[in-house]
Amino acid sequence: MRTLTNKKIEEIFEKGNHYDGDGLKLRVDKNLNKNWIVRYQIDGKTREIGLGKHPFISLKDARQKLFNIKKMIYDGIDPLELKKERQLQKQNKKITFQEMCEEFINTFQVEWTNKKQKQQWTNTLKTYAYPIIGKLPLDKINNKHICKILNPIWNTKHETATRVRQRLERIFSYCIALKNMKGPNPADYKDNLQHLLPNVSKIISVKHHRSLDYNDVPDLISKLKKIKKTSSYALIFLIATSARTNEVIGATWKEIDLKNKIWTIPASRMKMRQEHSVPLNDTACKVLNIIQKQNSSNFIFLSNRKKSHISKDCMRLLLKTDFPEIYIKAVPHGFRSSFRNWAEENFNFSRRAVELCLAHTNKNKVEKAYLRSDLFLKRQQIMNEWNNFLVI
Repeated sequence: MRTLTNKKIEEIFEKGNHYDGDGLKLRVDKNLNKNWIVRYQIDGKTREIGLGKHPFISLKDARQKLFNIKKMIYDGIDPLELKKERQLQKQNKKITFQEMCEEFINTFQVEWTNKKQKQQWTNTLKTYAYPIIGKLPLDKINNKHICKILNPIWNTKHETATRVRQRLERIFSYCIALKNMKGPNPADYKDNLQHLLPNVSKIISVKHHRSLDYNDVPDLISKLKKIKKTSSYALIFLIATSARTNEVIGATWKEIDLKNKIWTIPASRMKMRQEHSVPLNDTACKVLNIIQKQNSSNFIFLSNRKKSHISKDCMRLLLKTDFPEIYIKAVPHGFRSSFRNWAEENFNFSRRAVELCLAHTNKNKVEKAYLRSDLFLKRQQIMNEWNNFLVI
């Protein structure tokens, strides 16, 4: 039995709920605004959904909406969730891919160790993605758009294309997590783009950093010592510690403990965002002692401008200009490979200890949970042996 009539509704002038039956009620607030509400149960949960304001929604309209809701519930659809989803879709039609990219970059740039990464992300997206999907709303983007972005560079600039795809995948994952768009991720490679793009790994060989045969490294060290430039000292220090270029050029005196022969690199400067302690062998310490007499600045390897450290290309350009015959074989980062090959071929060192010398982290989460020691003493022994090899 229905209990409300149009006449009764017109005569309601008090706050409260006025029931029509079967879950439909008219809720009157303190300002005497009248709103239709349906109370229903689904999956054992009681929920309420608003139908609209009276008189814009008449009694007849409200009963028809109630009928539609009952039918949805019978079909297993939660009307409130459906309403939320439609509101979200309507909202997301206004959010463009470029807007979400800018939000993502501003949110996650704090986790990037290299300050240039923000510019790299922005430039690749601006060059390859924005012209095709920048102005599109998120719900209109699919894997065909991603292929349109990647196809022109997939074979010719595969490394760039891979980075673009990975960045797109991360941004879309962010959008999905925020519920700004539905999955699946259009930039996923597995079970998605792998079936739409050619497998170039069969025709493109992996390019590693050029590295010098470790047997030739001691002779290079000997020649570098005679140059006596900041760049040559930095390169000797890089080779002696097997550190990365960015770690070396950004090194500061406060990171150095010469008494205990330890270089502690803070997490903020490490690729894997973990503090790393480097055992300093005699070659590395000698470099520091020489520079300390000439440099009272915060940075160890100071640029000619005396305001900041040397650039990341400084050591590479030294090799290119002073040792062209070596430059065609090696770049600064490649000396890490020289060290790795020397350790592998000449000693029975613990593999994990050698990897820790290179600041490589364990990707096996189970092993990582148990193997928590940084094996500093073993690494100290390895770096001292490396020093003995370098000194001729």
